Amino acid sequence: MNRDSDHELYLQGTLLELIKLEIITDLAEWKRTSEEVAHHTLLFFVKTGGQLQINQTEVPLHGKTLCLLLPGMSVQALNLSGNANSLIYQLEFDLFRMAENTQSRKVFERELQFPIHGALQTDGLLFQRKMQLLASACGDSSVREHLRQQYLYELVALILKDQPRSITTPKDADASIQLTIQYMQDAYHSDINLDKLAEIAGMHPAYYSQRFKQKMNKSPIEFLTQVRMNKAKEILLVSAPQIRDLSGRVGYRDEFYFSRRFKENCGYAPTQYANEPLTNIVSLSYPYTDHLLTLGIVPSAAQFHHEKYLTAETTSLTLPLHAADSWEIGRRTFLEAKPGLILCKENVLLKAREHIGDIAPIISVPWASQDVFEHLEEIAQIVGRRQSAKDWIELHTYKAEQAGKRVKKTFGSPTVAICRMMNTEMRLYGARNVGHVFYRSLQLSPPSRIAREINQHSEGTYFNWLRVTPEDMNQYDSDYVIFLNSTRQSSAKLQHQIMTDPVWLRHPAIRQGRYFMLQWDEWMVYAPQAIGQLLEKAVSMLSGTSLKQNSPTNLKIIQG
Repeated sequence: MNRDSDHELYLQGTLLELIKLEIITDLAEWKRTSEEVAHHTLLFFVKTGGQLQINQTEVPLHGKTLCLLLPGMSVQALNLSGNANSLIYQLEFDLFRMAENTQSRKVFERELQFPIHGALQTDGLLFQRKMQLLASACGDSSVREHLRQQYLYELVALILKDQPRSITTPKDADASIQLTIQYMQDAYHSDINLDKLAEIAGMHPAYYSQRFKQKMNKSPIEFLTQVRMNKAKEILLVSAPQIRDLSGRVGYRDEFYFSRRFKENCGYAPTQYANEPLTNIVSLSYPYTDHLLTLGIVPSAAQFHHEKYLTAETTSLTLPLHAADSWEIGRRTFLEAKPGLILCKENVLLKAREHIGDIAPIISVPWASQDVFEHLEEIAQIVGRRQSAKDWIELHTYKAEQAGKRVKKTFGSPTVAICRMMNTEMRLYGARNVGHVFYRSLQLSPPSRIAREINQHSEGTYFNWLRVTPEDMNQYDSDYVIFLNSTRQSSAKLQHQIMTDPVWLRHPAIRQGRYFMLQWDEWMVYAPQAIGQLLEKAVSMLSGTSLKQNSPTNLKIIQG
């Protein structure tokens, strides 16, 4: 199967609806903050430099750059630069796939996935010409509507065709099977049969079925059924749909047949499932592991920040921290954990569905759009521990108020900048991650420019950090600076540097020795138990008073 037939097959039975096309000529006008997009969004940058942060992945912009965001993904523009010829094309569209096709009616359902996303390869000149054709067809006439559809399909087909061969054309049987797994994950709600899957894989149906079972230990149709059942469970855990609607959403036209298959699969009728206790919860993200433990739930398998937090009952999972990282853990580990639910952040959701979507329902709890309290409340809602979440939030709020009073009594109310030092860059943090403890719990003030960024969003959401240079630090006036380094050796090296470098010495806080050196690895986790422990450390460091012992110690400031 060649690349042309691959993308033609994917687009078969689809409708594309153009939502909006904007051409931005003034880069300063395009102020994308880290917000979730509602539609499939193509961003095409012409003669533009800088960076984008798509979810947790940074994408450099050089000359002509094309990116595709799926609904629910977030994007933030960082340090855009250009000239009078710079352009940004922002194309938003929805994709619908045929779910029912009879003589009397055709039914289309919106599809939120796509075979590719993020930074894409393309012929920049040809892509720009097609964008211009689409822009010229934007208007109200029916003739132009026909042209808009034609040009939009051509654009989508072009980006599918232009991707590296390994993405669209499998090189071996395993890759062919993986392509059909991805298709089932994306199109589970549509009419799928063995012949169609074998066609996608480029194999005879009998051979395809045999190879699939060797790889996945179940037939393709058994796999598809399990994917559909898990998707139904995901929906039931976060909403209360009518069974008729639910069956249609997961690919079953007969709601009674669906209900029977569901009960055979998990032992409960769909109407009972959400009320039954969940067992063997797996966490693919270490902040959410912390949340589960906070709620009194010991996961059967989980990603941990430190092995010291590993419980005897829990299998430790080595998983990627970012979407671009490789997924190396095998299916057997998850099969042995026998999960009833898998929790994760958005950055691993697509890979989780690809590798283990048939094993258990997978629910992604939004990361950037919610703060730590909202994370806890949403997870508590899913696992039936709402009162535990309420109790923890109330207790933490009380502890934070008491801690703030103690710090203010001995440390005052200075302005504090939080700076993470990395090998290639510096970042100033807002009120998430390490910033939560200092800015939200202890109510210390950030530099005014950081405060303006924080105030553009709901408290504790979206804005995480700004990239800066030592020369920029004078624009972020603060009474104190907190430095976070990867190792103690790097802290010693930085301390020597800032006390000898004229650029650093221009900052009043550095000149007067008002700075702290902390280890990033200890302060990075943005989750309830971690925040509670870090609050105590912060109070001890800033006020010389332990939350538990209430005894004075020397202020832990590293002087030059």
